[in-house]
Amino acid sequence: MAYKKFLKRITIIFVCILVFLTFFSRTLLDLSVPRVSLAFVGQGSIRPEARSTGIVSRADTERIFAPASGRITQILQSGDETDSQTVLFTISSDLQSLKDSLQQAEHELQVNALAIEQAIANRSDAQLRLSQLQNQPLDIPPQPTLNLWEFDMQLDTNTANIESIQSDIATLEILYAEGIIPRQDITNRESDLEQLLQSREEIYTRRNMAIENHETSLENYEDSIAANQRARQDLIQSQQNIITGHNFTVSSHNMERDRIETCIANLNEQIEDGGVVYVQLAEHPNRIITEISPGIDIGTIVVEGAPILTTAIRNNRFEIQASFPRSQDFIRPNQDVDITIGTTRLEGTTTRIVPDGGHNLVYIQINTNQLVGGELVHVIVSGGNFPHDSIIPLSALRQDQNGYYILFIEPSERFFGNDYIVHQMQVEPTRRDARNVAISARWGLELPEGPIVVNSDMPVIALQRVRPVASHDFIPTR
Repeated sequence: MAYKKFLKRITIIFVCILVFLTFFSRTLLDLSVPRVSLAFVGQGSIRPEARSTGIVSRADTERIFAPASGRITQILQSGDETDSQTVLFTISSDLQSLKDSLQQAEHELQVNALAIEQAIANRSDAQLRLSQLQNQPLDIPPQPTLNLWEFDMQLDTNTANIESIQSDIATLEILYAEGIIPRQDITNRESDLEQLLQSREEIYTRRNMAIENHETSLENYEDSIAANQRARQDLIQSQQNIITGHNFTVSSHNMERDRIETCIANLNEQIEDGGVVYVQLAEHPNRIITEISPGIDIGTIVVEGAPILTTAIRNNRFEIQASFPRSQDFIRPNQDVDITIGTTRLEGTTTRIVPDGGHNLVYIQINTNQLVGGELVHVIVSGGNFPHDSIIPLSALRQDQNGYYILFIEPSERFFGNDYIVHQMQVEPTRRDARNVAISARWGLELPEGPIVVNSDMPVIALQRVRPVASHDFIPTR
């Protein structure tokens, strides 16, 4: 009896130790299993928001170029304001060089006058040729005619002969019935009648063929007229194009003449002023100097047409150029933009979007008297609220060489509790914001109803066992 009690106690102790070791070994094994935080695919709204930075610049700018070659002897600085009397910069040139340039310009003007005269003469000749083409009568071939009189005469003769033979046959039938003539006489006349009937069919055949040939000739006649009309119209159009080209040449020479005359006037004025050119802005006096071109300063030698400086109208209109990823495709023109500079908040509007590689350059217009240009600002573009049936946390969206995917877990029963196995599904992301992204399953599949992996404390792959925990229990590494 004591032995049975002892054996029972030993058995109970052994089972307890076995159970303890089983759970303890499982606990030790779970320590090496990745821990993951979970979420579910659900409905919600996406409020896309894009953030970037940009430099403020004035909107209505104008670049000023050197009207003549020479040395800069005076120039304003960036930030200087102008009025109708302000001299932006002055250029001094050697008087002898100016006189030589004036002589060269006068020679160019004479050459230009000859070119204009020649272009006008060429245009007049082309216009005369066009008038001749338009007044020239169209070359029309003779219209084909149909003559069926010969066939009709043959048919009339054939009809008369057939009627005569038919009458003879009727008479011969009577004589044959009375035994006066043999049957051969009737047969011979019937053979003659058959030949006339065949001849009649041949006449009809030739007559119909003549009608068909005439219809074909009429079609060819009309096609020939249409071809002649097209050829005539092509010649007229070609001549009109030649005249247009001469008009363009005349206009180009006239523009060149105006340029040369302006150059001569400027050279004469510069010579009268001792070789100095004073550059002013009389049309838009209320301006500010925003930029001096690189390398431009007092003493710099410049050539005609070189960029000297940039001005802007002082109208409180500014522009910001900010770069955003192409994936933030909700940005459109005429969207409101929040602008922050320091503690100051302003509002602007997107005006245009220019693709630039993997980014979009967004131009933002702002009207304010709190900016001067050159400031670094932070911009935020919001896209409104968009409801979606399937959204997930942005951290749950993953990407590899095959595209975007999510990881979700499914329980697998074991003797004590469940194992949680990771599975992978390819998805297509659509609209996103700073926290969530809307997705849809690829290849027509259904999104998982179970939990999806948001973060993990070590890398996780498909078919791996994981341990779900609360999101605050570890530092996520995905």
